[in-house]
Amino acid sequence: MASRISKKSALPRHGRAHVTMTIRDSNGFLHHFGDIDTSVGAVHEALAIMQLQSPEMDAAQPGHEQLA
Repeated sequence: MASRISKKSALPRHGRAHVTMTIRDSNGFLHHFGDIDTSVGAVHEALAIMQLQSPEMDAAQPGHEQLA
């Protein structure tokens, strides 16, 4: 018989996401944001913003050399 998933590791509802994020700021301090329950749309928007602000995107713009 299959064992039940513990409540802490339960899967999110449809259209929702469980997010954990660890960030190191410019001073070297770690900030941990865990167990955030949010919509999948909010996650997509946040990832799109982070991708647009990444150094790789800056390098891909005209006038910048492509990273190897």
